[in-house]
Amino acid sequence: MVDAIEAGDCKKAEKLCRRLLREYPDVFDGHDRLALLRKAQGRFQEAAEHYSKVLEMIRKNPEGTDQETVRCVTEQRDQALAKARANG
Repeated sequence: MVDAIEAGDCKKAEKLCRRLLREYPDVFDGHDRLALLRKAQGRFQEAAEHYSKVLEMIRKNPEGTDQETVRCVTEQRDQALAKARANG
């Protein structure tokens, strides 16, 4: 999926993200990858929303997630929000 994003094949990347969300709704990887895609597309508000969904999922089920992951996702969300505001 990341390869598709890096190759600029956003359609394929989105399809893979949606499949992850559909097949594994209780795992945050789909939202995390969709956030990466939205950032690559310059759709920062949407990226922030997906990072927020990741954080919400972690809060509901923190088992197996370390604080470094929470810090990193929070930072990514905040950066996306800042870019969304800057692009107004």
